[in-house]
Amino acid sequence: MRRGDSVMICLRNSVEMLESYLAILRADAIGCPVNPASTDFELDYLLADSEAAVVITDPVHVAGFLRSPSLPRGARLLVTGDAPAHASVHAYQELVRTEPAEPARDDLGLDDVAWTFYTSGTTGEPKGVLSSQRNCLYSVAASYVPIPGLSADDRVLWPLPLFHSLSHIACVLAVTAVGATARIMDSPSGDEFLEAARETRATFVGCADHLPLPSGGAAPAPITLPDLRIGLVGGAVAGPGLCRSFREEFGCRWSMRTAAPRRAGRAP
Repeated sequence: MRRGDSVMICLRNSVEMLESYLAILRADAIGCPVNPASTDFELDYLLADSEAAVVITDPVHVAGFLRSPSLPRGARLLVTGDAPAHASVHAYQELVRTEPAEPARDDLGLDDVAWTFYTSGTTGEPKGVLSSQRNCLYSVAASYVPIPGLSADDRVLWPLPLFHSLSHIACVLAVTAVGATARIMDSPSGDEFLEAARETRATFVGCADHLPLPSGGAAPAPITLPDLRIGLVGGAVAGPGLCRSFREEFGCRWSMRTAAPRRAGRAP
């Protein structure tokens, strides 16, 4: 991998996803996380736009990437799990065991491009937003650590998709920066989410714009999570009703919203 290469990450929430985020940065390459639920057509566009020299993906997606007319000549595919026999395909875990250890470059400047995050493309084709370490670490230092008081003592429960910029900043970077502990989940049910929150004695949870209640519907009584002190809600505007419901259901003292309602007469 050369300095400045674009590396696409197309993985569901996993340890390999976290390792890829940090390894790409240390190699002075540019991480390009994409939604693993994207169609082959959408991924083909993202490949062409990002000009990815390396793709880190799973067995579910590897065949689609190999068929893509936009896969650059000489591109390498690192596949978690079973990897098909192909000159461009390498098994992720096998490389971990067999590649000679080389010192990480670790000299990417704070204002050099480190990541490309793609917009949803709701009003056109997705746009790649270039982010530097300074961009993202400023959000960590100015918001996602001091406002919730995130520290090494926190136990974070995170079910939100890691390819999204919110997860990258509020979970991957913030947790790493302060030395907190994180339990990563992949699309859990409400029951699985609550079981994990109790098991880990979570102090900080990330949620989408709905409450992860058990499958039976609204809980008949407040859910007991005595260690929980904050819930971060992302994905949509979190109104006061949602925040109140979260506090009532989970016994959480307060909640942190990532998007505030716009006030009339103010520019967005």
